[in-house]
Amino acid sequence: MKKLLLVFILLLSGCVTMTKADYYLYVYYATTCPICSSFIDTVVPQIEEIYGDSMEVTLMDIDDDASVEAYAKTCTLLEDYELDDSSGSVPFIVLDGYFAKIGYEIGQAKLILEAIDGAINNEKLSTELTDVYYFKEGKTYHEEGGN
Repeated sequence: MKKLLLVFILLLSGCVTMTKADYYLYVYYATTCPICSSFIDTVVPQIEEIYGDSMEVTLMDIDDDASVEAYAKTCTLLEDYELDDSSGSVPFIVLDGYFAKIGYEIGQAKLILEAIDGAINNEKLSTELTDVYYFKEGKTYHEEGGN
């Protein structure tokens, strides 16, 4: 009986595997921001449908102290981004290791999805997408000890 139980446990442990995402998307938002809500309700489900388990999407409320710290840390990893009094604009959309986009306009879902796909495939982002900052070479928030 003990052998049977041991075999059963070993079989179960083989079935439970932790998958690691290939990509990490962080969305900083404010609960009072209707544009943030639109992005979360419209674009995030599309991203999750397209990328499934290969992309981990993390929503971070900018009013939470831990999110503010993560936001600031992410900004230090970006080329040509300066923290100042206007920093903290949301939504702040971060494809870790690739780019960060400040703001979102309703109807821009296709551009955002194309930007994510293009970045993953090492293609140049559309010039229609503004307020985009790129990660410094070799830098990622997730690898630096993010969440």
